[in-house]
Amino acid sequence: MNNLQENLQIIDKELLEMLYKVDRALVLVQEMISKPEFDKKVYGETKLLEEETDDIQVSLDEKVITTIARFQPAAGDLRYLTRISAMATDLERITDILVGIMKAIRKYYETGNDPNKNITFLPQITEKVTYIFRLFKNAFIEKKMDNIYLLFGLDDEVDNLRTDCIQTAMNKMMEDKDMIEAGITNIIIAQKYERIADIIGNLAESLIFISKGEDIRHKN
Repeated sequence: MNNLQENLQIIDKELLEMLYKVDRALVLVQEMISKPEFDKKVYGETKLLEEETDDIQVSLDEKVITTIARFQPAAGDLRYLTRISAMATDLERITDILVGIMKAIRKYYETGNDPNKNITFLPQITEKVTYIFRLFKNAFIEKKMDNIYLLFGLDDEVDNLRTDCIQTAMNKMMEDKDMIEAGITNIIIAQKYERIADIIGNLAESLIFISKGEDIRHKN
């Protein structure tokens, strides 16, 4: 890496690799939620993706620090480097949360609950958050802001889906005591997906800052 642009390209490539790994992890968790029993292979792949994103995040941070120290980049490139580092941290957090969802599902089945009872009452929230993440991923790849603005417009929908999901779980638990464990697992999943959506919002804000130099973190 003999010049600044080469360093920036390598850093950009590593973040892109993280994006694809997070996307895959989202798909795997979505698959697991729809399964009638815990799939150890799916869990194992998700764990591996989490470990790989953690390794990339550490590597990327080191490259960012080295690049700043060596080349003392101007404002635009410095803005890019600092926010890329923050984005890598956010992406690693998403995979960590997804592994947490997997563990909640595993605990549900390991406690002897009926595998024929679907543990999620509202799969729309998993689909919506995956869709929102892909809006961000495509915006990063294509360097277009239209997807980012659409992403912010969907934030309320995630909040509403989380509320509906939790209310449905509460109703099911009141109707049938055998649904208590399923309901609790459902609530945990809904809350974790809302947290993922919040992190995707942070990622989008970072991308806006990189592209426009506008810090909107406390404006919405």
